[in-house]
Amino acid sequence: MNNDLYFKYQPRYYNGEISSYEALLRSDINNFNVEKFVYLIENSAAFDLNIIGKVLQDRKSLHICDDVSISLNISIASLLDDVFIRKCLNIFEHEKNITLELTNHDQTDDFDGIQKSILLLKEQGVNFALDDYGKGYLNTDIFLYLDVDYIKLDRRLIRNIENNYISYSILKSKYDHIVNVLDKVVILEGIETFEQFNLVKEFGDMFYQGFYFSMPINIGDIEKTSFTKYKVKSERIQFSLQLDQAIFDLNRSQEPKNVKQAIDNIKRIDKYNIIGLTSNTFDLYSERHRINKNYREIIKNKKHSHYMLAASLVCGCDGAVVIRDVDGNVIFNNDHFIRFMGVDLVDMPIDQVCEQVTDYRTTLHVESELLQSDSCFMMSDEVMKTKNGMELVHVYRQKVSHFGQNFVVCSVYEAIDTIVIDELTNCYQKNYLSSSYMKQHKILVFIDLDGFKAINDNLGHCIGDEILRDFAQTLKSMLRDSDVMVRFGGDEFIILLNSHVMTTVQQRIVQLRTDIEAYFSQKDMKLSFSYGVASLQNGVETALKQADNRMYQEKSFRKRKLDTVKLA
Repeated sequence: MNNDLYFKYQPRYYNGEISSYEALLRSDINNFNVEKFVYLIENSAAFDLNIIGKVLQDRKSLHICDDVSISLNISIASLLDDVFIRKCLNIFEHEKNITLELTNHDQTDDFDGIQKSILLLKEQGVNFALDDYGKGYLNTDIFLYLDVDYIKLDRRLIRNIENNYISYSILKSKYDHIVNVLDKVVILEGIETFEQFNLVKEFGDMFYQGFYFSMPINIGDIEKTSFTKYKVKSERIQFSLQLDQAIFDLNRSQEPKNVKQAIDNIKRIDKYNIIGLTSNTFDLYSERHRINKNYREIIKNKKHSHYMLAASLVCGCDGAVVIRDVDGNVIFNNDHFIRFMGVDLVDMPIDQVCEQVTDYRTTLHVESELLQSDSCFMMSDEVMKTKNGMELVHVYRQKVSHFGQNFVVCSVYEAIDTIVIDELTNCYQKNYLSSSYMKQHKILVFIDLDGFKAINDNLGHCIGDEILRDFAQTLKSMLRDSDVMVRFGGDEFIILLNSHVMTTVQQRIVQLRTDIEAYFSQKDMKLSFSYGVASLQNGVETALKQADNRMYQEKSFRKRKLDTVKLA
């Protein structure tokens, strides 16, 4: 490399921290055009090897060299040179945290050869960026589909975006295409003003650099770069790109056999039949025409305000929305659902979902019944384990059909009263008694366990907790669906019933106690309970006092009776 040439290093940022430095070739010779000089070099592979060696030598001069990520430019044509690839494989077996930015796209159109070399070097840990996108090279759009990690938008795309909407919209459309269709990461260079940065930062995640943040610096001024936790690149091509490619294959097919294969491929990609395939195998060309018509309609509708509103309602509504197919697979959950549940369930295997979401099998069973019934709608109050613990929620399920396939759209809303569920027993906590749900109950039963203190003292609190959980779950299983069980505190519980007849309730509670005693007797444990019953006609506070007094009266009576039996 020419001795008059040297490197400056420009910081590149992500989320306000320096993620890497780009090596920029510089010269102090007056009127020396570095870019033109590099472009005219005949043996780009040899020159690029020199560039790599000099940059790595610069980095080794730092005591923090292992913690500095560096990007450097090479000609894309160098990736077609066998000697260059062989030497790079040796170099990058030991040198890490390097990104090669591919320039001079018009020097080759050998897409397959470039792709092969990229994959070889990526196995050694090298990252790749397609540099200068938007500069005007004829082949650049083809190279967008290379297996590179980053697409670097040329500085000309950002010029004047703060003053010209057309410039702004061109930049944004390119960003959206790269991120949302190609599933690649954007690097935006040339940010020089606050106004420019203020506009582009709202696009979404990206890496950025420019004079607004920092001028290029000397190697000795480099600092340790931060670990960048960016989104993991999808192993699969985005669905929209896959479908678009499949439509392309369909339209270029001429023979009936090839048309049929192309339609089968669309069916494989579009597993939920968004595009509306039919079973028409007799007139394949009419089916092709119909598929294209549906596809155009889908693309057109994506731009309509009513479509955008519908998508916004589902994605951004206050309710936690999840959509499942007939097999129980989650094909959509909105951001509110992810925040509410603390997990994104899309594409997660059902067995794994069942491990993370309590009672998920019960949810699938309920939705299976809805799918098989004549009804299209179901609503219920359910207890769900969310990121905040067990909560009471309102659940609304709607069965919908799309081109012959059924789905369940499920909307989950937090109960207004924010009722808390006891983690140990899965019963409601005391705040249920002050909620609006109390108006549906007529009678309150206060329960205090008999024999639990001895179990707790003799066997320890861990076993005691298991006994409490066992008692609560067993008693709840004996209650009716309309009955509610509340853990009042410690080993005290409350049962709320809808019955108006006090004597009937008394008989039920006695029978429940007999069943509970028999259940624990089979486990060689003496566990029972005392109870008091009161009407809710005069309010919760009055009912609690009355039921509590009656419970203690009964407990005292049962204890005296037991003592009498022992004396006899």
